[in-house]
Parts: sequence; C-alpha cells; structure tokens
Amino acid sequence: MSDLHSCHAPITVAIVSKNHLVRIGLQAALSAQQHMQLVGEANGAHEAETLVSREQPHVLVIEMETDLDVRELVRSVKTSVPRTRIILLSSIEDKAHIVGSVSSGIDGIVLTIQPAVVLLATISHVCGLPDATTLYEQRTRRRLQCTEPSIDDDPPPRLSATSPDTSLTGREREIVCLIGQALSNKDIAERLCISSVTVRHHLTSIFGKFDVNSRQKLLLRAYEYGLLKVEAHH
Repeated sequence: MSDLHSCHAPITVAIVSKNHLVRIGLQAALSAQQHMQLVGEANGAHEAETLVSREQPHVLVIEMETDLDVRELVRSVKTSVPRTRIILLSSIEDKAHIVGSVSSGIDGIVLTIQPAVVLLATISHVCGLPDATTLYEQRTRRRLQCTEPSIDDDPPPRLSATSPDTSLTGREREIVCLIGQALSNKDIAERLCISSVTVRHHLTSIFGKFDVNSRQKLLLRAYEYGLLKVEAHH
C-alpha cells in the first residue's frame, strides 16, 4: 500500500472473532509492534462491516467460525473498502473450507496452531512490507529454517546441543514438515505414497522424541528447534 511506504504510518488492524481469548491474544501480539495498531474488534459480520466502514483498516483478521459467512463478509468488505486486506485465521479442521475461500478475496491465511510471529509476518506481507518486522521476528526468521529432508540421511543430525533426544530420521523430518503444512495423516500418506498406519507409527516415534502428546505441541517444539520455517501464507 503506497500510503504506508510514503509516510511510514502504522498498519491498522481490525479483528473479527467471537472468542474473547483469541481477541486478547491478538491484542497482545499487536500491542508489541510499533508499526502496527489495533483499531477495533467485532464479534460478528454486522459489527465487522460497521467497523471496517468506520475505521477503514489496512488489515482485517477474521477468525473462521461455523456460523460466519466468510464469503459474504469478504465480499461486503471488499466492496465498501477495497484497499483492506483480509487474513483468515483458521484451524486445521477448516482446511477444505480454506481452499474454497482463497478465490473469494482472502489475501492471507494463518493457522491457529502457528505462533503469533506468523500472523505478524503475514500482516506485513499482505501490506507489501516484508521488511517491516520487529527484531524478534527477524531473529526468528533466520533461526527457523526447514531444509528439504533427505530420506536416506545417515546418521540423522541432532537438532541442537541442548535439545532433548530429538534425533529424527529423514522420513520423520519430512513428516514434521508436512504436518507444518497442516496436512492430515491421510494427506501425508498420499503425499509420501505410504499407508496411514505407517504415518501413525512415524508419529508415535516423533511424539516420543519430542516428548509431546499432540500435533499442536509438536509444532511448537518444531518451531523452537528450527525444523519449520516461518513464512506468510497466501
């Protein structure tokens, strides 16, 4: 957006979510950013339309909800304030709906299991400001590198000198990267041409090495140890 480049104005952001905890979390993430400013919150489509019309934010973050007609809300926002960029905040379970929403005017997609830095990077990305990040984000971008896994790596490298016993095989690292792309067990099996049972066996091994019991905790550990790369979704 040209006005952001010319006068270094902060990126204004509005949030649409019925989840109070989600709104608090987004408030906290945005409040720490000098180049971003939260200008309003809404808990439904009608409030969102009024908010966008009044504040004309650079970015509108919409949490995917079962009773929210995202396509209609996006159409309304893009009609009233065409310059507003829209980011959809979604869970993995909404993957099929995401694919259908991209063509309806969604400018970016962030999964709820991803750390706040991903949302901040996506906000900057959709506003055409890839370099407008905090020092924390810059350090994180350099550290979180996900290299192309090699199935035949031998021996598998340690992730860091201070990490727990998380020496992964090439196949296990490949599966972690695919989980980072929000793929289900079935999707991973089809991508790697293996059975879903085999994927489950690999996940059991991976969970044990990371000492976690859920995909969400696994992804947090994977970001921490540098197995996954933070990048904007679009």
